[in-house]
Amino acid sequence: MRILLTALLTVTALSSLPAMAKDIPVESKIISATVYNDRAKLTRSAKIEIPAGSHNLVFSGLPVSIYTDSLRMDGSSRANVEFGALSHKRDNHLDYVVPKENELNKQIRDLQDTKKLYQIEKKALQSGRAFLESLGKQAALRSNEDIAQINLKPESWAAASDSITVKTLENMRLDHELNIKTRTINEQIAKLQNELRGLRTGQKQSYSVTIPFESDKATTLNIDLSYQLPNVGWQPIYDARLDVKTAKLELVQYGSIWQQTGEDWSNIALTLSTAQPSRGASLPKLSTHWVSLFDKRIKQRGFSGREMAMAEMVADSAAPVMAMSLSKSAPRKAKIRAAQISADGFIGEYKIVALSNVPSDGTRTKLLIGSFETENTLQLQIKPQISNDAYLVVNTKLKGDAPILAGQVSLFRNGSYIGKGYLPMMRPEDTEELAFGIDDNVRVTRNTLKNKSSESGLISKESVIERNFVTEIKNLHKKQIDVAVIETVPVSKDERIRIEILKDKTTSGYETDLDDAKGVTRWLKTLKPQESTKVNLGWKVSWSKGENISGL
Repeated sequence: MRILLTALLTVTALSSLPAMAKDIPVESKIISATVYNDRAKLTRSAKIEIPAGSHNLVFSGLPVSIYTDSLRMDGSSRANVEFGALSHKRDNHLDYVVPKENELNKQIRDLQDTKKLYQIEKKALQSGRAFLESLGKQAALRSNEDIAQINLKPESWAAASDSITVKTLENMRLDHELNIKTRTINEQIAKLQNELRGLRTGQKQSYSVTIPFESDKATTLNIDLSYQLPNVGWQPIYDARLDVKTAKLELVQYGSIWQQTGEDWSNIALTLSTAQPSRGASLPKLSTHWVSLFDKRIKQRGFSGREMAMAEMVADSAAPVMAMSLSKSAPRKAKIRAAQISADGFIGEYKIVALSNVPSDGTRTKLLIGSFETENTLQLQIKPQISNDAYLVVNTKLKGDAPILAGQVSLFRNGSYIGKGYLPMMRPEDTEELAFGIDDNVRVTRNTLKNKSSESGLISKESVIERNFVTEIKNLHKKQIDVAVIETVPVSKDERIRIEILKDKTTSGYETDLDDAKGVTRWLKTLKPQESTKVNLGWKVSWSKGENISGL
């Protein structure tokens, strides 16, 4: 009776103790990604049954490349659940941790094993062939002996010869089949190895993240774990489709995204962001900006000729200059600047409407973002100094509220692809030129009317260069066209060089310094069908005789 009472008391005491904390493995999947220009934020989600008490949730097999400082968690349930501080650690594995990489390696090993079996079979066939060849030789010797003894039995040695021939043919056929199988296996191995090189992880380590929690009762817990990791990026690309007849331009934006995280993204919610977390958010610090006059006594300090020349150049300047250190500074480590999407301070997000799939082998996936409203005018631009071609150009003005990020643009004219261009950053109401190739229905010829060097002046002689050009244009279209003829006139960097456009030799109505580019001159013309026009340009450069001039 006493023994039974003791046992009951022991069971009661054990049942009153709290349950031992246990690790609960979490099977999660990627449900969403926000992709930046050089990284991505991934969110994994799981739905699990948890017991009451204090326990640990364990996410295993996470990529070793994750930025651990970015780990965040969130959850919801119908019970009172409190999370503790998460922790993480590296786990070492004997095999590759990326499932696809592991699978590809296993397939390659299996194929290589099969290939070795084929090689063994080929060796066996080669041995059999050698044996058959030796039998053939023996049969031939035996036949010769029988003939010599006048003991000829044709049915015997003929049957033996036929049997050896049949077996030899079968042996050669099997050898040929093994060669074909080996070739097929080699092709399969090469394909898998190329796919494996596309993954390029080689990871045999992973992260496991442990999240302690306490729940007042058993419940169903929905939990999300998010983190950032590298080897992901995107850039905007565009299609510009021009209908020449209607002058309508369709401008469509896509996102070109790639990733090599080691895990395929399947049916996830995808957002493309123009933010650049890698640039950081800290403010730069300014230091004192010292300015002083240069001391010519520096020449007496034994500097090299090059250093003295630099010192004199600074000393002779009329404007104040910064003090120049001529001593050698300590070497600094070279920095590598990564390519970045420049948004000029604009940050936005593009949410892809449908669920997306992005493979992990680095293949670029093209995803539609949307189209832009534009206001367009067509123009034929002629730059006769460069070529006798007329280029079809669309001056497109961006409408709406959304800006355009800088990116490559594929150009289509009347449905035909003609090449690629580049779109800079554009904000609403900005105008940009897009060139859509050469228009062969406009004939352009350019001739030099005068190219003369001379001297002028009675007392103070001057050197003079005068040049005159004419550009002839004919519209072969059956419709009216707008034409811009653009040429450059020399620009002087020295006030002693005088340059002037010769009014009597130049077609009037031009504008100069186009788009703030010195010397760029433009004429605008409208030509009716089959109409021709001429654009003349004359300019003169003069400078003091005896001086040398460059640039002409």
